[in-house]
Amino acid sequence: MHLVKGLCASGYTRSRTELCRLLGIVAGGLCAVSCSTIPEVRAPLPVEAQAPVSGPVESEAGAAPLRWHFLAATVNTYPKLESEQLVDRFFNRPMHLLAPGFDDVRTFSDVSDDGLMWPPHIGVGRVLGDRWVVFFEAGYSAGKVRTKATNPSLLLLPLHTDFEIQREALYAGVGVDYYPWRTVTLGEYAGLKERLRAARPFLGSRLTWTRAGYDAKAKVGFEPFGTLVQVQLADEWLIPSVNLCIGADMPLTPKSLVSVNAGYNFFKERRYDFEGPASTLAWKYFFR
Repeated sequence: MHLVKGLCASGYTRSRTELCRLLGIVAGGLCAVSCSTIPEVRAPLPVEAQAPVSGPVESEAGAAPLRWHFLAATVNTYPKLESEQLVDRFFNRPMHLLAPGFDDVRTFSDVSDDGLMWPPHIGVGRVLGDRWVVFFEAGYSAGKVRTKATNPSLLLLPLHTDFEIQREALYAGVGVDYYPWRTVTLGEYAGLKERLRAARPFLGSRLTWTRAGYDAKAKVGFEPFGTLVQVQLADEWLIPSVNLCIGADMPLTPKSLVSVNAGYNFFKERRYDFEGPASTLAWKYFFR
């Protein structure tokens, strides 16, 4: 949950678009493979394999289906972050006037553009019937980006700048996934090809509450006089959001699977900062 964004150069927009496109292709490819291998008979709920065989393992008579699972996931988000235009307008541009060789400070939008922003979360879920999965998930992320530089200035004295943004986000929510062709059948599979054939697509929705905050500090001075101007801004929000996504599950072991999805986060408040596409990579372990 990163709260500010700078003006987008053409290369910035292009690299971000290419990464979003790649993540969409991965999720779409799994969905296409899983849709092309729709089972002809009803697939059972995920159950623990009783013996290693090639192909999905059917539950024995009286075997309890594995309904509960633990999940660990990471989400790559691309919020609009339009308020970061303030960084360019009120810091980068004035510094360029004082020191033509000054480079724009690095912000979290640069981190996102580099594909390095992957907030984690964990959760627990339950299979309902053979087409629905509900779950609860929560996570926390925090980080700091700092840019320090010294540049020759038009005033003949070295210009020293120190710009820092620290952000954190605590988030929790509930979700539901619908499987048109039923949930994945867990079991022993011979290789990647069989696992891809056993993959199943789903449509999902998540309702999340996020407490997000930031603390930005800027220091400017001329050597050898030290800091002459210092500014600090901070704020935080508690805001709900809805995510709609499409994805697919692929079995890994008799008790686990990998899940990927791509979707869009919708916000009613501060949508100019937080709305945007998101993709998720998750691992689920069935224990009961």
